[in-house]
Amino acid sequence: MTLFLVKKFIGLLCMPLSMAGLLLISGLVLMWLGTHRKAAGGLLLLGTLTAMAFAATPVANQLLTPLESRHEPLKTIQEGEDVQYVVVLGGGHRSDPRMTPTMHLSPASLARLIEGVRLHRMLSESTLVFTGGAVFDAVPHARVMADAATELAEVGPVILLDTPKDTAEEMLALRGVLKGREPFLLVTSASHMPRSVALAHAAGLNPLPAPTDFLVKRTGAVPHPGEFFPSAAAMHRSERAVYEYLGLIWTKIREVPRLRLLVAEMNGV
Repeated sequence: MTLFLVKKFIGLLCMPLSMAGLLLISGLVLMWLGTHRKAAGGLLLLGTLTAMAFAATPVANQLLTPLESRHEPLKTIQEGEDVQYVVVLGGGHRSDPRMTPTMHLSPASLARLIEGVRLHRMLSESTLVFTGGAVFDAVPHARVMADAATELAEVGPVILLDTPKDTAEEMLALRGVLKGREPFLLVTSASHMPRSVALAHAAGLNPLPAPTDFLVKRTGAVPHPGEFFPSAAAMHRSERAVYEYLGLIWTKIREVPRLRLLVAEMNGV
């Protein structure tokens, strides 16, 4: 748990807004001390430019598009497709007793849930699998997703993997549900899919990507005037991209080798 929290803390410090804030605060401190005025001015300028750049739509879209373009949306499923499980990865929630389960979900989780239910209804014999433990909330995320699903449609029995804290643990937990290399539909945000697929393969699984929650739309329409100004929406896209790039680095240097070793031990290799 300590490593998990340290990883989250470092990731948050590396977010664009955090970096810009640290640069601005450092510049203000130097200016208040009255020393190194040139350095203070440079830090203030760099912090401002950092915030403005990551909040610009062109920069945000350029960062996010390579991640979201790895896998195309799964619009239809071929007749007779032999897929038994639709796995929906967790994307966060906040419990509030005043609200319904669908209202507890983050926008990413809600998008994943809707796509999972859509695919499940296309595969009449499939089973929905929800993942996610109780990390920063008293209620396991998988339970909230399952409750929200039953509000939206008739989904039948579902499987809950309500102990994993992150994507790597979700893939290990899936090994207890799936039979070897049995194919399954993997539903998660488009930007999160490259990391999820890499971890699934490392765990010896056979995912069929079904990305959703695309934040960059290829409309081909005339740009909206707001796209030429900094915005919170663009900053959100930049932060999503930076988070996933950091996650891919961590996945490559630690999680993939660790999962492969664990799988080899499980298989008695």
